[in-house]
Amino acid sequence: MTKKDSPEKISNLVRTLNLIPYLHKHPNATPMEIARDLGYSHTDVMGDLQRLMLSGVGKRPEELIDLAPEWSGVTVIDDQGMNAPLRLTPTEANALLLTLESLETMPGLIDHSAVTSAAQKIREVMSNVGVSDAEHPDTPGALGPISEALSQRRMLRLTYYSATSDTTRERTVAPVGIFHRDGNTYLSAVEEGTAKTFRVDRIKEALLIDDPVPASASTPGSSVYNAADPFGFGDAKVATLRIHPEATWLADFWQIELHDERDRGWVVATMPYGSDDWLVRFCLSQADRVDVVEPIHIAEELAARGKAALERYA
Repeated sequence: MTKKDSPEKISNLVRTLNLIPYLHKHPNATPMEIARDLGYSHTDVMGDLQRLMLSGVGKRPEELIDLAPEWSGVTVIDDQGMNAPLRLTPTEANALLLTLESLETMPGLIDHSAVTSAAQKIREVMSNVGVSDAEHPDTPGALGPISEALSQRRMLRLTYYSATSDTTRERTVAPVGIFHRDGNTYLSAVEEGTAKTFRVDRIKEALLIDDPVPASASTPGSSVYNAADPFGFGDAKVATLRIHPEATWLADFWQIELHDERDRGWVVATMPYGSDDWLVRFCLSQADRVDVVEPIHIAEELAARGKAALERYA
């Protein structure tokens, strides 16, 4: 006999999944702050976050929600596209209401009150708010100001969260274009003469400013922006790495090329990178999985930091 999910279980599932869009809007929130804002205990919040790490459409790493919940803050690494609160479209709501109304007339229903209550809630929502399927809401979030800036060729002031440095700060940029890659939307822009890319879902606020975009920012053939290589990987520096055999899955998430060569049992790999600081942060975050062979100065920097960390505990 199939066991039916209780309303409480369904409510808990919706509450858990809605944590992800909340975290996109509050990237620096701690579990204590989340509990205060959403009205349930911090232990329940942490439990929901830990369950999310094991959720997804499949079993492979790229099919699972990935986040790092800590008491000091929560970092969303891969949201699997769940970046908006769960809601029904008008078509879905009508279809569900028709099903519930047919169930209301069925004799012998186990929990008739639950069906009646759910149907009434949908009727109330649909009577208060009507949205045609042919209508589209205004461009949400940062995309509205970005679109205006591109059409008017004006500068933008962004409040941007960087996942690599785990910081949020203001950036003044010259927008160049928008592109999509691997399910994410990116803004191509020039900041202080350097081409940069910004994930749109990490832009907390975008404000138009009066300054015009310099012509050099988007001139065809310009050295600061290349539409064929928006991430700048073509001109990036390349590091030689050693990857632990059990951590080759890192190549599924970063642009790491694995080679057949082995070095003391570890897999030799190469990886393009933009800045030394980024490579150092990346390797420190994967300290037990990744070892830098070249550039030498990065390997020496990592060794020095490791030695300093050990001395603190000596």
